[in-house]
Amino acid sequence: MLSYLWLALLIPNTRTLSISLNQQPMSRRKPWSKKSKQEIQKLHDTKNTKHEDVKYLKTLESHIKIDVEEMNNLSDDKHNYLVKAVENYIKCLIHGDQHDLRVFRLTSLWFDNADNKQVNTIINGALSSIKSHKFLPLISQLTARMSLKNIHHHLFQPTLNKIIEKTAVDHPYHTLYVIQALANANRELEIGIERKMAAGLQSSKAAITSIEQEQEDRVLAAKKMVEHLKKTKINAIIRDIEKLCDIYILFAYSDASKYKTEKKPIAIPKTSGLLALQDLTNVAVPTLELKVDATGAYDKMVYIHKFESTFKLAGGVNLPKIITCVGSDGKPRRQLVKGKDDLRQDAVMQQVFGMVNQLLHKTVDTRKRKLSIRTYKVVPLSRRSGLLQWCEGTMPLGNYLTGPTGAHQRYRPRDWDAIKCRNEMIHQNEKKKVPISPQDKYDRFMKICQNFKPVFRHFFFERFLEPAEWYEKRLAYTRSVATNSIVGYILGLGDRHVANILIDCNSAELVHIDFGVAFETGKILPTPETVPFRLTRDIVDGMGVAGVEGVFRRCCEKTMCVMHNSQEALLTILQVLVFDPLNTWTLSPQKAYAIQHKKNNADMNVSGADMFDGFNNSNAVQDDVSKMAERVLWRLEQKLQGVEDSVQLSVSGQVNKLIQEAMDLKNLSRLFPGWQPYL
Repeated sequence: MLSYLWLALLIPNTRTLSISLNQQPMSRRKPWSKKSKQEIQKLHDTKNTKHEDVKYLKTLESHIKIDVEEMNNLSDDKHNYLVKAVENYIKCLIHGDQHDLRVFRLTSLWFDNADNKQVNTIINGALSSIKSHKFLPLISQLTARMSLKNIHHHLFQPTLNKIIEKTAVDHPYHTLYVIQALANANRELEIGIERKMAAGLQSSKAAITSIEQEQEDRVLAAKKMVEHLKKTKINAIIRDIEKLCDIYILFAYSDASKYKTEKKPIAIPKTSGLLALQDLTNVAVPTLELKVDATGAYDKMVYIHKFESTFKLAGGVNLPKIITCVGSDGKPRRQLVKGKDDLRQDAVMQQVFGMVNQLLHKTVDTRKRKLSIRTYKVVPLSRRSGLLQWCEGTMPLGNYLTGPTGAHQRYRPRDWDAIKCRNEMIHQNEKKKVPISPQDKYDRFMKICQNFKPVFRHFFFERFLEPAEWYEKRLAYTRSVATNSIVGYILGLGDRHVANILIDCNSAELVHIDFGVAFETGKILPTPETVPFRLTRDIVDGMGVAGVEGVFRRCCEKTMCVMHNSQEALLTILQVLVFDPLNTWTLSPQKAYAIQHKKNNADMNVSGADMFDGFNNSNAVQDDVSKMAERVLWRLEQKLQGVEDSVQLSVSGQVNKLIQEAMDLKNLSRLFPGWQPYL
């Protein structure tokens, strides 16, 4: 099996071969050959051709023949290497389980060559021999390419559908929610119309027909797949999941504005349908991580027993609701139900974190330090609604530091409060839209720092009273900050304000949430982000007297080393994700404005309709998306090679530069006040 992997890796990268066809000197030959052919045609059209012209004509024809042969040979080599790579990656997946991440490379080659007959034939013929669970990490990207049209080779869609069907039948609890979310893209509108029809307010199905006509091709393909799966052995499972998703979506969009200030539990209306859902033996608790069983045996899964009769509001402009699902094991699990919010990018980020954790676990240095990223379950239900696992035992950093009984108020009561610090950053001239000089911003920030000192070290004194436990948890916190910082930098995560970072009160690990700003889109916000990750004074204060030296720096270097050494695997994984047709990497003006102009810092969610300029499938838009995706990959590749500001750095050099940038007071002074860089 290892020999197949080496064969696949030794074969030149087909992307490199594609580039070589378009680079010098080959790129110069194409226009030259075209110009030469035009000259030949003119000479042929000339009636009285001179002897010198005939000689010149033969020379041109000879050169063109050589160029055409060389181009054809390169093209043939590319095709042969591609076929060999695909064949050996398939053999690698068939004959072992040690290199399952190579499925990303295989899928990337397949998607890049979807029109290639031989590639489609090879993959189609090998499907029966590849275990279906190996495609589970890619199920979101596979379903996103479903279509009712044959825009590629005629074998592409049948092969894709075969993979999705096989995976769904073998692993329904990992697959069906993804397919259902795509099929339910506009389910909110459909449910509203169906209710009006049931009440006699809608006389015909014209409205639903109108919605269906406007739906994307992939949405219709997903609906067709759902209907097809209902004819298989998972019919009962898919019908129960379909019903559950509808009730979740309905509840997410139920009006709770009258309870906005309510702090006590609120009774769930009987009309919501949630309370009627009891003992769904076919449905696993959706926010519970279910371990993949290669054999497809999920008899001992924890299914939904019931929902508790009350809910709470989490706060925010869209008023997400916190409900409690009781599993068949008797344990209550809280879930966050969100409406008017697109959770697909959050789901993609959790997927990437899962892959990164695998890479960290494979390396001895990072495994023995227990370096990993805390993940949580994100289940998109439709284009604008979804379900999240509630992170139990956590609290936002902002709540601990500056809440009603925050640490700053308790331990340094004579310091400025957070509101005064923020108002100091919002200069009077800024309110009048008059530009402020960087020096003025820096002077004001320094004044804030003198009157507002860090206090986060007290978190560990309060929570962990035994010296050994205090040391262990502080160490876990420092390692968690290091891992999240480096991985967050590689992925270009932004918007890391204190409401988007939670701390686990039991393990002291950080949990990052809300990934609407990724792949360096923070740099194009109205007030651009100037730091690679959050490493403010309070964050450093929690690390103890050593600060960023010692444990933090070493863990950053070890994590970055794994990122560098896993460059090929990471780029392959991210290439598939970045080119996902459901993703666009530009912030709309509404989203960019909303991120930095919320009255309540804790409320950074906006409507899914405003989130991304996404759902236009015109060729021009798709070309722009592809160019942006290429740029994202190019910048990722630079980071993974240690290239910063066009200079190649060592791992320690790159980490040192990032730490300096993150702690630079001038950089922090230029951030948006809502980011609260003084915390």
